[in-house]
Amino acid sequence: MNWIHAKERWTPPAWAVLERHLFDVLNQAAMEFVDRYTRPDGTLIWNRDTWPGMDGSDDPYEGFMNLALFYALGGKEETLAAARRIWEGITFQWTEYGQIAREFDKYYDWMHHGEGYLYFYFFGLCDPLSLKDRQRAERFARFYTGDDPLAPNYDKRLRLIRSPLTGSFGPRFTVTEEDWCTHRGILDGYLAPFEDIPGVDVRSGRCPWSDDKVYREIIKRMNERMNRGDVPLNLNATSLVAHAYMYTADEKYRQWVLDYLEAWTERARRNGGIIPDNVGLGGVIGEYNGGKWWGGYYGWRWPHGFMTIIEPIVNACMNALLLTGDDGRLSLAREQLDRNWECGREEEGVWKVPYRRFDDGWHDYRFPNPIYPIYLWTASMQDEDLTRIDRIWRHGRDHDWNRIIIPNVSGRDKETGRETKHYIGNTIPWFRFIRGENPGYPERILEANCELIRR
Repeated sequence: MNWIHAKERWTPPAWAVLERHLFDVLNQAAMEFVDRYTRPDGTLIWNRDTWPGMDGSDDPYEGFMNLALFYALGGKEETLAAARRIWEGITFQWTEYGQIAREFDKYYDWMHHGEGYLYFYFFGLCDPLSLKDRQRAERFARFYTGDDPLAPNYDKRLRLIRSPLTGSFGPRFTVTEEDWCTHRGILDGYLAPFEDIPGVDVRSGRCPWSDDKVYREIIKRMNERMNRGDVPLNLNATSLVAHAYMYTADEKYRQWVLDYLEAWTERARRNGGIIPDNVGLGGVIGEYNGGKWWGGYYGWRWPHGFMTIIEPIVNACMNALLLTGDDGRLSLAREQLDRNWECGREEEGVWKVPYRRFDDGWHDYRFPNPIYPIYLWTASMQDEDLTRIDRIWRHGRDHDWNRIIIPNVSGRDKETGRETKHYIGNTIPWFRFIRGENPGYPERILEANCELIRR
């Protein structure tokens, strides 16, 4: 046996000590969290026998999804065992409520599917040889490839997902007042989804969903204009199908991701370079919306605006790059960032870009968010993506890019008001560190995580 002899002692760097401290604390805190909020069988501890509406199953998944990710990074075995037990428990509970069937949401949008099923994706990092996970991944993917007759979500000929609301029961073309009932009080403070709701001033930025008359008008217009056909948000489904490919290496899953992304690339070309936010079942842009390419579900006129258009595009492009090794697959995301930049304007010496499109043109000009070109650059390492980050830097900023953000209780940065949900608000200072422009970042980000745990 060969021995290695250490001849001198060396003090580890502060960041290494902090990192080990975080693992020690999280190993303890994770199981305390599990014991406080779940039963031994993994179901949630609460007194609800029923659950109304279509919203909700993503939220309990989100609450526990990082257990599996923590294990993959180096957490104890018991955190993975807890993660699996709780995933099964939540899936059972929401099946009993009637929202889940065949272990997948019966119908909802890909904003919420995308959030909730991160939990499931993280299992692949923990045990890529799991037969149960692989079989589930393939079954879930078939809901969106057009190969499951019980879930006809995808039109193979036109390469479109047939509704913004999809799942294991197929497309949901018609919603009821009950489907949206859990949102009403929350959405009172948000922008109206349509410009022609009687008695609602769209310029006020608020819409009284709690008013029964207004609510009925919203549901009516949703069923007429929004609930049939494809939307950019559905590009998040590429993650589900890419996940199946990573388990199986089956070429049909890889090709589906590439084909669906290409379909949206062609739609943007047909629309003069800017991606439309609604495409009808016949493949026509604005088919149920008076020919308007804006005004779709989670689209250009939705409260989130550009954010929920560019995010699924970036996700889909990065999935395509992952499956091909070709950074040219990032072209749709790059082009949309460029088109959005070109539609911007200078305000008080800084460049701002529009986040919303109304019938009379662009609105809601904001500081461009550098996280999207940063994501592309991390995947490509190409100068052209770095240039898109640098142009934002040169044209003005709304905060110090080196500052570590610790979200407040609402999940927002208290200085800028920008959402930092899931504590992923520090992409920008990380990027600055990677570029050699943010010394001390490792210690400061770990200290920020310690503070989050204390809170």
